[in-house]
Amino acid sequence: MMLATDLDHLPWPVQKELHHVAALLFETFEEVIKGACSDHRRKGRILAIILHGQHVREEWAKLAPAEAFQLIVIVNHGRLARSEGDWRIVRDRLQRAWEFGEISRPVRLSVSGLDGTNRAVMTGVPHFVAIAEQGIALYQMEGFRLETPRHLPAQERAGRSVTEFLRWHRRGNEFLSGAHFYGSEGNAPLAAMLLHQACEHFYLCVLWAVTLHGPRTHALDVLRDAAEALDNRLREAWPRENYFERRAFGCIRRAYVEVRYGRSYRISPEELIWAFKRVKVLQEIVIGACADHYGSLLVGPSIPMLSLYDAPVVAGTLPPDGGLPALRDAPPKPRQGKGLQVHSNRLRPGGRFWRSNRFMNWVYDLLEIMVALSFFVGGAGAALLWTGQAHLGQGVQSEPADPSAVLDFDIKADSMLGAVEKIASRAGYRTATNDVLWEAGWAGSYRAKATTFDALSDVLYGSGLCPAISADTVTVRSCNKTSAPVTATVEYETKPDGGLTMKILR
Repeated sequence: MMLATDLDHLPWPVQKELHHVAALLFETFEEVIKGACSDHRRKGRILAIILHGQHVREEWAKLAPAEAFQLIVIVNHGRLARSEGDWRIVRDRLQRAWEFGEISRPVRLSVSGLDGTNRAVMTGVPHFVAIAEQGIALYQMEGFRLETPRHLPAQERAGRSVTEFLRWHRRGNEFLSGAHFYGSEGNAPLAAMLLHQACEHFYLCVLWAVTLHGPRTHALDVLRDAAEALDNRLREAWPRENYFERRAFGCIRRAYVEVRYGRSYRISPEELIWAFKRVKVLQEIVIGACADHYGSLLVGPSIPMLSLYDAPVVAGTLPPDGGLPALRDAPPKPRQGKGLQVHSNRLRPGGRFWRSNRFMNWVYDLLEIMVALSFFVGGAGAALLWTGQAHLGQGVQSEPADPSAVLDFDIKADSMLGAVEKIASRAGYRTATNDVLWEAGWAGSYRAKATTFDALSDVLYGSGLCPAISADTVTVRSCNKTSAPVTATVEYETKPDGGLTMKILR
């Protein structure tokens, strides 16, 4: 199908500014791929630049004065779309244009390959269906077409919406519980970083529940703009009328990177207390927004409604005197001896077999056997080298780095599996993976100073895969790929000892 090209509903100065943004984008893109050697970059082309979001759906008079332009760039190669390093340069150029007054509104840019976009349109992902049907092309190459969109049945979309809500909102609640804990311990930087993660997951909860799609970014301002474009009530969560409100949000926005890698991060107690209250408001608005969207998809009571409004959200609230939340005493320390004595974690509800003492003792026994075998094999190899009876052609693996050590990673790979293996090798770990999980390709580069686990999490973010580090081995597994979408009622129950239990009634 062909895209619309009419911008007459916008004033002429705004149309002119949009064309200037498109020109800046082309100019920066050409500089980025100039002299590239890889085939997908050398032959990379921008097929279309599409305006979507509020500037397409709303009348000009109803738009906020600083409403960001929502643009999606469609390129001819999926690997080019996934090259985050290249597009970071393009986004930085557009950000500088806004900061220095060259353009009057910020630009939120997303990139997608043509094949991936058409697959999403044909499978009925509402985000891409809306772009195909309502988007306005600022530029499109001659002959450019999108496939005919497919609209998901209401019940299927409602079921997937509930699944995404359960996934993202539960994680957001856990991060908020962690922020309360570190706030009560007086660790303001870690509390701010977990507030950032709570906000990120609440915004992604709205995006995935409504559109079944979310941007792969930790930029809180980008997620906020995208979510507020779907439901105006979310604007109440983070007011931005005065300097204090804008600065407090900025402190939370910067916490994800600066707390982990910087040494000079600061947030005042007043800003942190205010941020706790705003995240609490955001948490409640997200429940209402997702419930309203769920209800709008169902005409009749053919499947059970999701009880979102009646669910208590998280244990621990701010006291009326405005101080940081005071939580319960710390759990007892584990006893010394063979095997790890596992205690219930007050920041995570429930308990399972793999968190039990029995399971951990079995793991420790297995690790001891593996270590003994390693020493035996290593001693045998050293003896062979000493006597000259054999020559080993492979180098000895270095000692695994401390999991909390910050390393300098500079990784380039043509697949996600290759990126994980290079990160593990850089840190001195072995890799244990299941090749079935690596069907989706990944290409690009990753440069950062981070711990090994954080580097793995950044590379795997949004793929449905989770890393784990045990002894000298990095393991990657599916987070939860086997569970079918469910329609459920969620109930939260606070135990007398202060723990939190979540019940899902299918």
